[in-house]
Formats: sequence, C-alpha cells, structure tokens
Amino acid sequence: MSAHLYPDPLSFALTPTPLQPLVRLSEIIGREVWIKRDDMTGCIATAGNKVRKLEYLLADALEQRADCIVTTGGPQSNHARAAAALAVRLGLEPILVFAGRDPGTRKANLLMNELLGARLVFSGSFTPEDQSAALNKVCEELRQQARNPYLIPVGGSNGLGTLGYIDAYKEYSRQAQAHGLQFDWIFVTTGSGGTHAGLLLGQQSVQNDIDSCEKLIGVSTWLLKEKSKVLVASCMDQANELLPVFPKGNRPDIQIDDHYLGRGYGITTPECLEAVRLIAKTEGIFLDQVYTGKTMAALLDYVKKGTIQPTDRVLFWHTGGAPGIFARDWA
Repeated sequence: MSAHLYPDPLSFALTPTPLQPLVRLSEIIGREVWIKRDDMTGCIATAGNKVRKLEYLLADALEQRADCIVTTGGPQSNHARAAAALAVRLGLEPILVFAGRDPGTRKANLLMNELLGARLVFSGSFTPEDQSAALNKVCEELRQQARNPYLIPVGGSNGLGTLGYIDAYKEYSRQAQAHGLQFDWIFVTTGSGGTHAGLLLGQQSVQNDIDSCEKLIGVSTWLLKEKSKVLVASCMDQANELLPVFPKGNRPDIQIDDHYLGRGYGITTPECLEAVRLIAKTEGIFLDQVYTGKTMAALLDYVKKGTIQPTDRVLFWHTGGAPGIFARDWA
C-alpha cells in the first residue's frame, strides 16, 4: 500500500498516447486541430480511455482481495468490456450487469464479453436508480455465496477512477510543452463524468506553470447538461478528497454542452454520422456513433458557427469506443 489514501495504480496502458495534428481535417475546416489518441492506450483491444481509470480501480480491487469484479453499463458498454478484459488478466471473474434486456444477438462489445468468459446479467432496468439497485443485489448474492466482489461504477467514474485522468492531463501538458504548443480549446466526451472531471483537475493542478488554460468543453452524450454537471462535480469532489487539487468550496468551473445529444443516449444524429465518416475519410481514424462522433460533431459545429476562431488551436481528446460501430447497420 502506498503512503497516500489509495493503492498505487497498476500499469496497463501504453503511455504516453500520441498527440498528433489532424492535417487534412485542419485544411478542410480552416482551423488547426490536433488529437490526443487515447483510443491507443493499448494493452487490450480497443480499451480507450477506460484503462487509465481501471489501473486505479483494479489496484484497489486487488488490495481488497476481491475474487470478482461487478460493473455495469449498456449492452454495448466500452467500459464493461475493458473492465472484463483486464479483470481476466488479473484472475478476477468479470460479472457484467447490463441495463435493459438481452438483445439476443452477440456482436461488437457483447461478442467480446462472451469471448472473455464474462458472466452477463441483463437487469431489465432503465433508470440509474433501478440499475444501482440491480448492482447491489448481484453483489449481495455473491457475498452470500462467500464471494468477495469489487463494485466498479458505470464508466469507472468515481474519485479513484478520476485520478487516471489527472495523470492523463499532466501527460498531455508535458507533450504540448515539448512541441511548443498552446491550445485554446479541448473537446472531450462527457458520459459518466470521470474523464471530464480528471481533465479539469489536471488542468487545475498545472495551471500555475502555464500562461493560460484551454477552454475545456465536455460534450454530453448521455444526460442533459445539469445532470451531467452533477456527475462531473461528484467525481471531482471525490478525487479531491484523495488528491487535493483545489481548496474546498472552490471547484473549477464545469462547461458542458448538451446540444449535440439529439434524442438521447445511443440515438445517433445525422451530424454525428457525418463526423464519423469525415474523420475516417480524411485521417483514417475511427470514431463511434454514440460518444466520440457526437463530440466531433460539436467541434465541427463550433467551427461552422465561428465560435472557434481561425487563429485558435483545438485539441480533440479521442476516448476510444470504435467497437461500437460494429453494433450498427451502416448500409
């Protein structure tokens, strides 16, 4: 156990992930755009941003002598699949409690989960409250069987998981300084909140060493803005208890845009699909239609509206999720 309030993280991710210019996209839209390739964390197939959080969470699971992990998400959850893959590497049984009903077919992330040997449970629940109850029920049943489950929240987003993205921001900041770059904007997907929270805390922790901070825009792909802010704020407060970054009561401002959510989580928009196709055709990089496609659609719309000025430099933080494209019929 380390000297601080949490175990030292495991080492799974292949870091630092690349910081690259999107040359062809930049030429087309008339703005300088770079990408942080957290879709390339490696170690397991298409783990994306989830690995950074799971390095902390699974270290804690081992510290707690867990023999299985229990986590949740939608049937195509990238987080659940990444958690399952890392759990089996550690000899922990993955038990995935999905929201909703069994779709019947096994493709994309669901197929990967079956190949990993994960136990799949479909709770039939559709609200966060009901899903939380389903998770607790599964954990209690496991304890009655003399098992020791470790519960990982949706997206790996709690204080401990958020620490992974404090590290990630510091990594990016070192890369930007090495390239002599200063960015005006960062666009990142906001779902369960931990990634956004960690980047904000990381930004706060290094702001005294740089001239100015980027505008960090979280593009909500799950909830409306106010509910998303609650999730991000909760992760920030929990993380700040473990690793103090800001004085109590002086939390950094949270900027979330929910205008690109469309009709809701997992329901794509024409602008999202256009963004996915554009980045594939210009840069050979795959986004997905649930998360990163909507975030790129927001970035492109900010350019179209003139909110991002021609002299601005923009960073798109790619959180991964490409397996989700295989769950959709693109014909």
